[in-house]
Amino acid sequence: MLEFYINLSSGMKASLIITFIMMFILIIQGVKVSKLKTSDVPTGFTLLLVKFVDGVNTSQKEFFPTYWRKFTPLLFTILLYLSLANTAGLLGMTAPLSNISVALSFSLFAFLAIQFSALFIKKPKQRTKDLASPHWAFTPINLIGEMSTPFAMGLRLFGNLISGSIIALFVYAILGWTGIFIGPFLHAVFNIFFGVVQAYVYYMLLSIFISMAVEE
Repeated sequence: MLEFYINLSSGMKASLIITFIMMFILIIQGVKVSKLKTSDVPTGFTLLLVKFVDGVNTSQKEFFPTYWRKFTPLLFTILLYLSLANTAGLLGMTAPLSNISVALSFSLFAFLAIQFSALFIKKPKQRTKDLASPHWAFTPINLIGEMSTPFAMGLRLFGNLISGSIIALFVYAILGWTGIFIGPFLHAVFNIFFGVVQAYVYYMLLSIFISMAVEE
């Protein structure tokens, strides 16, 4: 097991670390919340997490009037993971999404999530009708859209991290040692602001496309 971990790329190692951190924190917080009484008021980090979950639930009800309970846990996990993964550079780790394999795995995940959700909820017959809408002649175009959209979503995550790193390197190369003074600002912008924004964009797009596939 240790040898397997050692042979992984730095991005994959960071991804595993982030996953285990998420599992550890969410399990502990889940136990804390389950022990709260209706009259209790959560405090500190628990309060922040409860507010975050409530915000995600509220947004998902707008996308999934019928099935929001089915998809909110999945989409909440995706949003939290991507937010942590895209800001991993602040902790000295390699951002997992800077690895094209990890980024493309999110493309594959988005494609499978959309298709299997539609197949299970609307059943194969209705899904086939949807792909042939508004006329059977549009089926090839609809199929291309079903594949290209998730592919572009993964590449968006990869391109954001790579472009941010390249711009930062250019700035350091041009400014030399004086770049040290604006370095913290650059990392705050690229690692925090752009990273979290791209995580939210992926979360929103996946919510939209799954809801379009399963809701009437």
